[in-house]
Amino acid sequence: KPISTRAIETSDFPVSIYSLKDNNLVEYFEKASMVPNKLTMSVGKYYAEAHTPGEFETIMDAPYYLGRDTFDILQGINTNSTVICRQANGSFTIRFSDDFSESFADWSISINDGVERAITYTRSEHGLNPATIYVKFEENTEFFTVNFTGKTFKGVSIATSNKIQKSDAAEQYDNDDPYFSGGDAIVIVFAPVEGTDGTITGITLNADITFEEIDPDNSFELDVTDNIPESGDDNEQPGNSDAITLNLPSNMVIDETTDPSLGDTEIKAAAGIKSIKVKMSSTSEDMMSSLADLADVYEGIDFLGAGTEVVANQGLVALFSDLGQTLEVPAEGDTEYVFPIGNFFDFLMLLPGDHSFELLVTDVQGNTKSGELTLTVLTVE
Repeated sequence: KPISTRAIETSDFPVSIYSLKDNNLVEYFEKASMVPNKLTMSVGKYYAEAHTPGEFETIMDAPYYLGRDTFDILQGINTNSTVICRQANGSFTIRFSDDFSESFADWSISINDGVERAITYTRSEHGLNPATIYVKFEENTEFFTVNFTGKTFKGVSIATSNKIQKSDAAEQYDNDDPYFSGGDAIVIVFAPVEGTDGTITGITLNADITFEEIDPDNSFELDVTDNIPESGDDNEQPGNSDAITLNLPSNMVIDETTDPSLGDTEIKAAAGIKSIKVKMSSTSEDMMSSLADLADVYEGIDFLGAGTEVVANQGLVALFSDLGQTLEVPAEGDTEYVFPIGNFFDFLMLLPGDHSFELLVTDVQGNTKSGELTLTVLTVE
């Protein structure tokens, strides 16, 4: 069942800002409270990270919170980055029934993640009320094996092994991921099984699994602007991005059956559209090479550099025609336009990887709005 995470104090969380292009550290603050009200940075793509002070260790005695947010710095635009810090480790709590201590003189419990790590509890070291421990789950951990060995006060040896899966949770919610992840809390209760003659014949294990819900207070915000001065009055305020509507689809995995209309991107500007720039990047080297080649063949195509202008670009129309697609481009001053990213789907099918489209829309009054969409093409076996 879902559980609400308590709000955490993030003012002492260290904050690091990295260049997304090369992962180089460009800004570091020992505490979030030391981040200035506004940062000025060079135009580019970045990500910010914040976390609980100290190292994220495999086993800890307290929750460890971690957050990341990716953002763009565009010329003359204020950018607000919200870093949401969620619990990065899960937890195990061991509990015993009231009659357990009266039944077992000694016992040992191990919890194994199926990789190489085991967490061990013993009566002599942990007693009957072990403290909750917090664990960094290995990637794709689908189950834990819980092994119990014990000896009763009458000298009977008991041994059992049980598997705990995330799907065993009594209540589910809208996350069908079968793997354990940060924020998952597992409480295991052990109880003896008594035979008709009063002899302990076994032990039962009951696992209660809960999932984390993010508290909106577990975050802090960065206000960032570019450090390239605008022409004209130094006190001139950036454009109003609310004057433009840019409805990009959500990031998605695409294949041959994906409806191209799912890539339709709605753009509206009441004052009239002046420019729509499209930049592309990819984890596929073949894709990046193909994009570079397009600039040599088609006039007005530059997906890797300053971006390809969509407004009144007949070179873009020619490119789509050669791809077997029909494309209409807007004229300057049009107030509405749908950019069909789905027209790229057939081309992308040949190149497995993550392919990103970055759009920057400017209206005739100088207002701007940007957004990004990533399409993932899986490798076909």
